[in-house]
Amino acid sequence: MENKYPLTSKYLNRSRANLSDSTTASTAAQLRDASTASASTYAPRYGGYKSRFLNKSKSSAALASEKDGDEDDAGDAPSAVEGREAVDGRQRVPSGDGVTSTPIVSGEERYPSGRSRYAALKDRRSRLARSKSSHEVPVEAEVTGNRGEVGDTGTSPAAQEKPTNEESGSSLSTWARYLKNKYGPRHKEDDETDTIESSDVSTPVTSQHPYMQKRRVQLKFGVRGSEPGSFTWPRGVAVGPDNCIVVADSSNHRVQVLDARGRLQTTFGTYGNGEGEFDCLAGVATNRIGQFIIADRYNHRIQVFDPSGRFLRVFGSQGTADGKFSYPWGVTTDALGFIYVCDKENHRVQVFQSDGTFVGKFGSLGNRPGQLEHPHYIAVSSTNRVIVSDSNNHRIQVFDVNGKVITTFGGEGAEEAQFKFPRGVAVDDQGYIIVADSGNNRIQIFNPEGVFMKAFGCWGSGDGEFKGLEGIAVQSNGNIVVCDRENHRIQVF
Repeated sequence: MENKYPLTSKYLNRSRANLSDSTTASTAAQLRDASTASASTYAPRYGGYKSRFLNKSKSSAALASEKDGDEDDAGDAPSAVEGREAVDGRQRVPSGDGVTSTPIVSGEERYPSGRSRYAALKDRRSRLARSKSSHEVPVEAEVTGNRGEVGDTGTSPAAQEKPTNEESGSSLSTWARYLKNKYGPRHKEDDETDTIESSDVSTPVTSQHPYMQKRRVQLKFGVRGSEPGSFTWPRGVAVGPDNCIVVADSSNHRVQVLDARGRLQTTFGTYGNGEGEFDCLAGVATNRIGQFIIADRYNHRIQVFDPSGRFLRVFGSQGTADGKFSYPWGVTTDALGFIYVCDKENHRVQVFQSDGTFVGKFGSLGNRPGQLEHPHYIAVSSTNRVIVSDSNNHRIQVFDVNGKVITTFGGEGAEEAQFKFPRGVAVDDQGYIIVADSGNNRIQIFNPEGVFMKAFGCWGSGDGEFKGLEGIAVQSNGNIVVCDRENHRIQVF
């Protein structure tokens, strides 16, 4: 029976890039003889035209030989460009039956094996799949077969561009050191002492925040009495620009100003309802130019004095309308000089310009976020966060300057981050919040997000003990100043 397909198979004598060196030359010779015999036995169906794929150059440089470890393999392997020249640059010789396409370079000269290109490619892919880094080898490298393009170092371009752990760790550790220095540790493993690796600083830096060490009394002063330097039910406390301590000596109806060491500097005020007179004052504050702002509680008004204690102005009266008060308690100012007042019995906060002009208010009676019940003290951070002790709701609420709630934390109880009638609140220049947990007779410290950090103190009259905490303030050096109301004294930690 005559062969229907007289042409030689196009896969015969294809490239055998990965065939082992054990293939003998005699096998290749036998294959060439068989090919010649097959071509001469059958009459060509297509006028003697030979397939242009016959003995085609097998440009499979990507299919390196089994001897990949030899240094000469890369130089001997043909490139993809050479393979295209062998295909496109073949000679066309006229013959009696037509045009014969003859390759310039015989495939047998380069690939003396009868193994098919498909099998070699399959074997190549199998070896790549077993390689750990096969996913990093670009597709172009497999097509071109140029081992030099993959890289003699065995590292892909993606791996070369990826920063090392040492480089990224260096930048992260610098940032981590900055956060530790400013805000303290975030994890328990940070409690160990770390050493700065910078060449400029070699001093070991402890990761514990200074507030975590607060417990020991640095200073205490005051006893019950009406003499200068003595107190009777002190309530509000503030720190002046020069770290002086300003105390609302409530039942003595006066303000006492002491230096940072507790030595009396000045005193002003007496009992009454006239200018410069008080009736059980509560909150005190100082602004950036050293003026004193006093909540004259039972007179339902705010009074302002210059740094020497001389009366300047007064605003407010009893009532529920804007600009009126019902037992104003805590008071503070912000960097722009605005005055914030806890209008206790009206369950709200009112805001005024420095001259006493009403600006706005927020809060109403209730226990939902943004609502207040007997707010007592207030503080404003350097980032314009307004911190309010929502006393009868046993919580702290943080607002923006427009009165919108940012966060709320606390709840009634004696556990960490719980309160019983919190009173004084203070915030330092880094945003840490210090709360006088009056009903639990302790100080609690929170980070700027309201996360509990530390608590200290208990009921008593010894050092570090309290009876009825009231106002609280923070000095520029981080010392915490506390009004120990029923012990009639000031304690500094």
